[in-house]
Amino acid sequence: MRKHKLLRSTNELLYPISAPPQDERKRNQVESVTEEKPKEIEIFLSWYKHHLRNLFQAFKFHKERKGTSVVNPDDCDCDDETESDDALERKKIVKEEQTITLPEISDPSLLLTDQARRSLYPSLPALLQGRKWVLLYSTWRHGITLSTLYRKSQLWPGLSLLVVGDKKGSVFGGLVEAPLAPTNNKYQGTDNTFVFTDNSGSGLPTVYRSTGANRFYTLCSKDFLALGGGGRFALYLDSELLHGSSACSDTFGNSCLANSQDFDVKHVELWGFVNASMYDEILSLSRRTETICRWA
Repeated sequence: MRKHKLLRSTNELLYPISAPPQDERKRNQVESVTEEKPKEIEIFLSWYKHHLRNLFQAFKFHKERKGTSVVNPDDCDCDDETESDDALERKKIVKEEQTITLPEISDPSLLLTDQARRSLYPSLPALLQGRKWVLLYSTWRHGITLSTLYRKSQLWPGLSLLVVGDKKGSVFGGLVEAPLAPTNNKYQGTDNTFVFTDNSGSGLPTVYRSTGANRFYTLCSKDFLALGGGGRFALYLDSELLHGSSACSDTFGNSCLANSQDFDVKHVELWGFVNASMYDEILSLSRRTETICRWA
């Protein structure tokens, strides 16, 4: 009996109950590694798909800028997503804009579609929403000089929408503070000023608001009209309203508003936002024509 107890104690020291035999430990380690492998592979594949998608988006953007087409990897089975988050958000915005009731407009615009107006409308200050749109100035009705635009802007002081169309089909402009009048290299306007562009022709303009970097909102001269600053103008129009340019500006943090930095002007419009009580009077004054000049 004593010998048997001694032998059992010796075995317990050599092989503790809590520790499984060596072969069993190896088997458990193999099973653990086998279970972790699929998780690592799954994580890697998920990262790889995301990385591949980012590369494609960059490649697609580069090719689109060059006017070439690329094959969409979404046509393959490499990604389960059918639409990007940006596309879904854009559709949601468009759906919301379709429910907006636009105020009365005095004349059909040659540049802004109803869809573009609906897209821009929520960007206007609350004070302007609900007011009627009056065409204070247009090149096709009042002539193509900057001095006439300045003079017509005096009909209704306050924020007005400047809209420019170039001969390549881009539509862009900005919200400016009227009356516009030449100053001695002094900027005017407030942080309500913004610029916008629809150079894709989608009817969904992109709005660029003040970045707070400076207060170079609107600069009026006898020789030109410019929006933005800090090195380059976001929008520049010459005195004859025939030519212009656009570049990135510190004021708005915008990209080029037109399809190219230099452009030829096709039409210019200036829209005032008029109270209902003054609408008929301002409309009558705005329709007094001056030298009319049209061009294709």
